[in-house]
Amino acid sequence: MKRRIKKKAAPCKPNVIPILDAVFIFIFFLLMSAQFLEIYEIGSDAPAVKTVSEDQPKDKKPPLNLTLEVKKQQILVKTGLDGNIHKTVGIKDGNYDLEQLAQVLVTLKKGHVSETSVIIRPDSAVEYKKIVYIMDTCRELPKQTPSIIAKNDKGVTVETRTLFEQIIFETIM
Repeated sequence: MKRRIKKKAAPCKPNVIPILDAVFIFIFFLLMSAQFLEIYEIGSDAPAVKTVSEDQPKDKKPPLNLTLEVKKQQILVKTGLDGNIHKTVGIKDGNYDLEQLAQVLVTLKKGHVSETSVIIRPDSAVEYKKIVYIMDTCRELPKQTPSIIAKNDKGVTVETRTLFEQIIFETIM
């Protein structure tokens, strides 16, 4: 009698080659699209809160506390802790008059050369692109304007081409 030997069937292995091909092609397209993606970031700080104690000496000069209240038809330039309106910048040719805003900021910077911050309070109806233009105007002097030379709080003469580079957004709740 002959014995029959039963052969065991080899275990079936899944074919992963098509899956690996698809993953490779997916990675290739991700890498190719990544070089065309440009991300721009504009730095902004959160509002700072400072408590004043009685032990600290009072400043001789009140803080500038420059605030730009951006509305749909105008920009209100406010100064001081009580928010007095220093100047109103209107619309020129359908856009904000950024040249007049730059002149106002230069005048304020000459009087407060050590100040570096500006608070921007935009209205919800203002376009984002216009806010970016206002931010650019706040940061540096226009090219045709000469550098600002003034004495700081310590009496040292300072020359600068930057206006108010620390931009803080204020939210209204």
